[in-house]
This record gives sequence, C-alpha cells and structure tokens, in this order.
Amino acid sequence: MRGVVRATVLVMVAMVVGCGGGRESAWDTTPSEEPAVETTAEQRQTLAQQAAEAWAGRDEEANIRRAVELYGQLVSAEPNNAEHSVWLSRANYFLADCHLSFDEAKREEMMSTYDTGTRAAERALVTLSSDFADRMRAGTRIEEAVGVLDATAVPALYWRASNLGKWASADGFATLLSYKDEIRAVMGRCLELDREFFYYGPDRYFGVFYGRAPSFAGGDVARSREHFETSLRHHPNYFATRVLMAQDYATKAQDRALFEEQLNTVINGDPEAGGPELAPENRCEQRKARNLLTQADELFE
Repeated sequence: MRGVVRATVLVMVAMVVGCGGGRESAWDTTPSEEPAVETTAEQRQTLAQQAAEAWAGRDEEANIRRAVELYGQLVSAEPNNAEHSVWLSRANYFLADCHLSFDEAKREEMMSTYDTGTRAAERALVTLSSDFADRMRAGTRIEEAVGVLDATAVPALYWRASNLGKWASADGFATLLSYKDEIRAVMGRCLELDREFFYYGPDRYFGVFYGRAPSFAGGDVARSREHFETSLRHHPNYFATRVLMAQDYATKAQDRALFEEQLNTVINGDPEAGGPELAPENRCEQRKARNLLTQADELFE
C-alpha cells in the first residue's frame, strides 16, 4: 500500500513539475558578438563611480533603481566585461529582495526584476567562457555545462542561482521543483570552487535546499542544519543566514525556540556588526525577521 501511495505522489509531482513556469535564458537570445554603445574611457569611469555611489545608498529604493540603471549602461558600453553584468545581477537582486518583495502591489515587477538579474548573470557566464556559451547554445543542460567553468565564474553562478531561486519560489511550487536540480547543480559547483563566496553563500543555499525540499525530493533536516551552522560559524553577523535558518530549518524541524532565537538575534543585532558594506543587507533582513516572527503561531503546531 505504501508503494502505491508513494508512486501516486511521485506521479502527481511529475505532473506538477510539468506545469512549472518557464523562462528564456540569455544564451538563447544574446548574440555571441554584441556591439558596444560608443563611450569614452572617461565616460565609463564616470558611470562606474556613479553606479558605486548609488549602490552604496541602496537602502533607498530610488538609489538602487539608479544603480540598476547605471550598471545597465555599463553593460551596454562594455558588453564583454563580465564584472559589470555580475554587478547588474546583484543590484537587481537587491532591488527585488529588499524593496519590491515587501509590497504585494509590486509583485509583477519583482518577478521581472529577478528574471532580469538572472539574465544579467547569464550574460556574464557567456562572456567568461566561450566553451560554456557554445555548450548552452547547443542545448546542453547547465548541470553538465558548469563543469567547464572555473572559480572566476563563481560570482555569476551565485547571483544567477540566487535570482533564479527567488523567481522560481515566487512563481510557485511547480516552478521551484522544475528548477531544483539545475540550481542545486550550480550551487554545488560554487561549493566546489569557492565555498567561502559571499559569506559562505553555497552552504547557506544548501541549508535552504535540504530544509525546504520534501524528503522525496532530497530534503534532509540534519544536513540543512549542518550547512546553516557552517555558514554561521564563519559569518555570524550576516543576518540572512539566521533568517533563512529560522524560515527553512526551524519550521521544518518544528523547533520554535530556535526559530525565535535566530529571529530575535537579527532584530536586536547591530546591522553594522559585519562591517558597513553589509549594513544595508542586514537592515533588509531585520525587516524580514520582524515579518516572519509575526507568523510564528501559524508555522508551529
């Protein structure tokens, strides 16, 4: 009987995955040779300075929107500069995650912004490796193609997966399942090449993955906790790890005490404890933590 039930569940999951949302990747539409918008070196330097200044003020929505605009101009001026594309991807992620996601009326724009961030990172990957670009344009699955990339690709891989994961989660369970293996493989490559990237970001991702995924799809609460603790051990003042541990591990393990401990640590913490460069991200996480804490009674039996 259990076998019948399990088979039924798996069939239903397969049907759900088949209905997941789809998207068009940059390697499907971006030409291998793109003409640059004509600019002087001095103009590009000015753009870069202005973009960095706008990014520094990203707590304000107007500033991060300006940063997105300026990084986009830099990409147009230097299409083969992967760093510009990575910054554009990260700026789009911050705009969506730390501003648009808090306003239900901006949900459509949030989804579009995550997708734009994903495409920007994909442009960077195509720029970094012609081998990777050729494979993707030939229809190779990214799970197989990432093996040709080296550590220089980690920032692009990380921000692509971060944007894509948020987009897929917001689109619904079916879409999240349909992209699960792809994102997992990409983050697995990041783990291999540069585990320490962005405050032990690959471990943070796998903490989320093993906590959020159902057991039949690879979920494992013990492994979730292990990855979260690894990330926290090295960077205890990066608040996103604590918020995600509360959201994706503590709720799955039904550990309300840990849930409240992690969120209260964030809410009462100093956002600049990890350095001024991290303060805007930490203030964003404090806002998320306050919202999540109000849902405690719904999340725990």
